[in-house]
Amino acid sequence: MKMTERLSKGAAAAAVAALAATAGCGGSGVGGTDPKSVVSKAQSLAQETLEAVRPTIGSATTSVDSSSWEKCSTETPGVHRFTYDYVLKVDVPKNASQPVMDAAKAHFVKAGYTLDPPYPKMARVGGKPPKSEWWVGVGVENESSMFISVSSDCVPTSSDPKV
Repeated sequence: MKMTERLSKGAAAAAVAALAATAGCGGSGVGGTDPKSVVSKAQSLAQETLEAVRPTIGSATTSVDSSSWEKCSTETPGVHRFTYDYVLKVDVPKNASQPVMDAAKAHFVKAGYTLDPPYPKMARVGGKPPKSEWWVGVGVENESSMFISVSSDCVPTSSDPKV
């Protein structure tokens, strides 16, 4: 699912420290970034955000809502390029979401993120970490839960991840 699709569906998508220059992979795993490193970076950004909002959410349960790869639409022959989306579900009801989004926004500002402009059709905050090809967002999923979403831009990978 593309970031723009997730934003329109209410599960806002996410955004890695600039990951490696575009390099061909030649089938031997040479060049590009190991897909496991991309997954690890996404999980790290989600965990940092979760830790930043933990004082506000207390012991609310979290779980992985989705984790997916998508092949980039603009492909270069011999180069593997994919986007990666990772979404945590946070069991915080919509009526308690504003302090969580405020805490996320404060974390983003402190960490030097470039914040997204306000999006009045959806209760969420998000932005890109400095010098990064990632997007991180926190928002309302539905009446009973929120999300922390992390998405990469197209990343050259050393092999094709499972899509």
